[in-house]
Amino acid sequence: MRPSSICILLAVAVLLHHHLLPGVEASVEKACRDAANSSPNINYDFCVAELRPYPGSGSADQKSLTVIAASLTKDKATSASAKVKNLLARTSDPKTKQCLESCETVYDDLLSDLETSIPAIKEGRLGVAKTYLSAAVDAPGTCEDGFKELKVASPLTKEDSDLTQMCTIALAFTNMLG
Repeated sequence: MRPSSICILLAVAVLLHHHLLPGVEASVEKACRDAANSSPNINYDFCVAELRPYPGSGSADQKSLTVIAASLTKDKATSASAKVKNLLARTSDPKTKQCLESCETVYDDLLSDLETSIPAIKEGRLGVAKTYLSAAVDAPGTCEDGFKELKVASPLTKEDSDLTQMCTIALAFTNMLG
């Protein structure tokens, strides 16, 4: 290949790259902006930061972004559940243990709700998805309430905050589908 052909191909590649990237980012940013505008409980920056790095999010349509948001929520719930199990194995304080056991049950229910809502989104059964995501939104707060009631510091505040945010985003995205 001649050097001039290589230069032309390189220039075309650079132009395509610059023209395609703004559209890639706009999909996630637009969905997050629309969700944040629909709910005061959604943090736009958090939404973009969580969704943008997810594989396939840049070229995803609204339905795919909704599945991604619900999948990210499930990943966070799985991680939080594992942390609870780890803390339960190391905790001797009865009040903390009681709260963690309650959170373990709440997270199990949350994971079940997400395992129902993700296929429902994919299959277009939005009413089912909305029902289960609505239940999921309340789960992290229920976990935190147990700690507050027993006046015990929660070791799950960050996880529960992130989970609430992701559940709310997934629900808002689902609402935007119809």
